[in-house]
Amino acid sequence: MGGILVCGYILLLASRDQLGFYTHPRYHQFAVIISIVGVALFLIDIMLQFKSRQPLNGSVFNLRRIKVSSYLAIIILTIGYTLPPKTLSPSSLTQRENPAIIEAESRCEIPKPTENSSTISINRWKTAMNSCKQASYFDNKDITITGFVSNDLLKNYGYDYFYIARYVISCCAVDSVPVKIVVEKNFSVDYPDGTWLIVKGKLSQKVINGQAEYVITQPNITKISQPKYPYELMGI
Repeated sequence: MGGILVCGYILLLASRDQLGFYTHPRYHQFAVIISIVGVALFLIDIMLQFKSRQPLNGSVFNLRRIKVSSYLAIIILTIGYTLPPKTLSPSSLTQRENPAIIEAESRCEIPKPTENSSTISINRWKTAMNSCKQASYFDNKDITITGFVSNDLLKNYGYDYFYIARYVISCCAVDSVPVKIVVEKNFSVDYPDGTWLIVKGKLSQKVINGQAEYVITQPNITKISQPKYPYELMGI
């Protein structure tokens, strides 16, 4: 029954178009097929067990023989059906952050939107910045990105900046990596952690905590609801 609940939950998420909270879209169809096969196999297993067991005290079921852990697993899975899926929180940024990887050979170019897209992801911008060793190459370049606010990581910088961040996944939420860019803070509005924004502005390299880092200056900020697909996808 636990296996059927797990497979059924995956199919429920697929029917609600919510698998994107957990896995890369290229795995969605695979997850659906495996879940359908899983439900069929579990049902066959249940029927075979009914046929192979002799009734105990006039009943096929004997609840006293079921382990407590099995009851707990079913209860937990059942609760999962009622709770809406949630994205990774801003508080996970520090734990999941990896050091930037700079390519051995410098390649400086402005990132371009992928096919069938009019926007450029934070991941593509950050990859372009990390790959370019030419100082101030991106200064005064226009940038528009979407992400959520993270203030905590910049407390040591004072309160002149905040991060606009996004989680990037290559397979699923478990392997997600946060990618972020510093934004000049507009003191007329203070956005709490987790607030989703569209930020438009110009890049400028500044020294922050003794390290040169690109900052989005003169930001034009629009508050939005969390996107339907909150994660960015590796390579897109």
